Amino acid sequence: MNKKNFLQLILILLFVLSPVMLSSEDYQYQYFNSEKDKYVPFSDYIPKVRLHYMTVPHYLEDFYLLYGMKQYYNENTLRKNIDRLETALNCKFRHPSEALVKVDSNEEYLKYRKLMFMHINILIMRNYMTIASKYDKQKIYFYNMEFAKEIKESLETAEKLYKEAIPYWEKARKYAEEASRVKITTDLGFIESERFSIVNGDLSYGKIIDDHLKRISTKRQKLSAVTPAR
Repeated sequence: MNKKNFLQLILILLFVLSPVMLSSEDYQYQYFNSEKDKYVPFSDYIPKVRLHYMTVPHYLEDFYLLYGMKQYYNENTLRKNIDRLETALNCKFRHPSEALVKVDSNEEYLKYRKLMFMHINILIMRNYMTIASKYDKQKIYFYNMEFAKEIKESLETAEKLYKEAIPYWEKARKYAEEASRVKITTDLGFIESERFSIVNGDLSYGKIIDDHLKRISTKRQKLSAVTPAR
């Protein structure tokens, strides 16, 4: 048999055998279930935790733990933070046994949830304020007048972002008050301190945002009143 005929024979054998090989290639990954009298996928035998149950975010705490702020961060990173945290607010909480801190009673678990809602709303608010600060020109100099139009547009963006932060502050304050009605101290130490500062009036982001908005109004008036030098 010459070389050409040998190659032709190999090709014919591959063609004939390939359907059989393809039909049985995943047989080793299946198990026979005597109760159902059929083969079932191997994946059905994998424990739930192996099916990315604990690695893919499902719960509020999962998305909260994805939240991260770099030392040098840009607007894109901040908006990703906002997106993750807003997703967290729309998710269920983990089972009490898998909470971020140990909870021993229904009341403690209730306060834990209120504190998490409060804290996440504050984080979203802070991210909006940080983005706003990037558009908010802190001081107007005489030589900025030739860029008055661009600065006004930037201030308008900052104003819009500061205003977007306000509802989150209002929600955070509401949850802080609700959490304070539960007379139990959880292990969420710094979040408990945050709650205490809010209900006692030591921490008032509403006033801080209002001050920013007033300063923007003053800067806008200054830009409109001064004629740029030529």
